[in-house]
Amino acid sequence: MRADRALWVTLGVLALAIAAFALRQNGPSASAWMPPCQFHRFTGLNCPGCGMTRAAHAALNGDFAKAIRFNPVGMILLPLASLGLLLELTGWVRGKPLPFRLYLGAKAGWGFFTIIFCFWILRNIPVWPFTLLSPPQN
Repeated sequence: MRADRALWVTLGVLALAIAAFALRQNGPSASAWMPPCQFHRFTGLNCPGCGMTRAAHAALNGDFAKAIRFNPVGMILLPLASLGLLLELTGWVRGKPLPFRLYLGAKAGWGFFTIIFCFWILRNIPVWPFTLLSPPQN
């Protein structure tokens, strides 16, 4: 049972590593496998995830300031979510939870939802300083 779970996690990590390598090497504009944001396409507005592909590309190339510029909330929450997922997957493979978990509770979940929702609204207000929250169009 553990071996099966470890195999699935290993395959998932391998797929993510291949995708990250392809994104790092080819850049976000060459990623035909990554569809453009449909919300932005139809409304012209930015969703909370707009700019994350370009932010991930910048981060993979070591340009963290540029990554933050493309999507500040995403680049802050992505490492936290990755750590939480890593801890949960480790416990799942072991067959029992780790003694330390990144469980924040329902209030924190609603807090993250509120932050993301407010970010979504604020990044679409077309006046400074809110325009700093929108990803640069390049």
